[in-house]
Amino acid sequence: MEKTNNQSGIVKNHMLTLDNRRRASLTGVNEVLGFDENTVNLRTENGEVTITGEGLHVTKLMLEEGQLAVEGKIDGIQYTALRNRRVGLFRRADK
Repeated sequence: MEKTNNQSGIVKNHMLTLDNRRRASLTGVNEVLGFDENTVNLRTENGEVTITGEGLHVTKLMLEEGQLAVEGKIDGIQYTALRNRRVGLFRRADK
C-alpha cells in the first residue's frame, strides 16, 4: 500500500542503480533542479541528489513516473537532506 505525501498524492519509491559508473538509473524523482555536462541535480522522495562526472547527459526523463537515466563518466553521487525552499518576503531570517 502506498502512502500519500506529495502533490500527486502518491509516494514514489526511490531506487538508484549504477552500472559500471557509466549509467545511473533513478526512480522516485520528483523534480530536476538543473543539469549540465558535469552535474545533474534533482530532488527525490529521500532528499536532493547530485550526480557529478564528465560528459553527462540525461537519456531518460519521465517525471510522471519518477524516472530518470543519466549516461557519461560518473565520478560521484551525493545525497543531501530535503530543504525547506521558502523564498520571498516571508522567508525566515534565521536560516
